[in-house]
Amino acid sequence: MKKMLEWKTWKALHKALRRRGYKGEFEKISMRRRRNSACPFISMALPNTWFDEIGLINLERYEVGILHRYYES
Repeated sequence: MKKMLEWKTWKALHKALRRRGYKGEFEKISMRRRRNSACPFISMALPNTWFDEIGLINLERYEVGILHRYYES
């Protein structure tokens, strides 16, 4: 959502898609609406590798166990 707000307009989103190698016409969407964060264009412009590049932790890589309080008698 933050990156969407930084783009401000659909033109910036389309530029990001073109930089990633996507071609064709894209739908013009509002960057201010939260519901558009689930749009497939956003997923194409911000793939999971982008989050790795900026240093965010991928929670899918961690295994967690059952809480120790679960088995208390």
